[in-house]
Amino acid sequence: MPSRVEPCGLNQLYSMRYGTVPIVRKTGGLKDTVIDFEDLDGYGICFSKTNTGDITHAISRSLKLYEDKAKFNKVREKMMNLDYSWGQSVKSYDDVYRSLFIS
Repeated sequence: MPSRVEPCGLNQLYSMRYGTVPIVRKTGGLKDTVIDFEDLDGYGICFSKTNTGDITHAISRSLKLYEDKAKFNKVREKMMNLDYSWGQSVKSYDDVYRSLFIS
């Protein structure tokens, strides 16, 4: 998803839920929901600029990940178990509000 802007983004969430490792540009909702697999607790492939070099490098990284079946399956399992449901979102908001008002 080489988006120049992405205010929210749902396609990456659909992709992850069904086991397709997303390749995304770090912008908007994509940046907020996809962590690069080489970062701590990561599960996607991220790049910074919408130029041929960055996109090609991201695709190359995805092919290397795919070749390492053990790592690839670990990444897929992690992202398929992520919870972006409303129940989880409500709990996160509730935790924030409680931390503000309960000392």
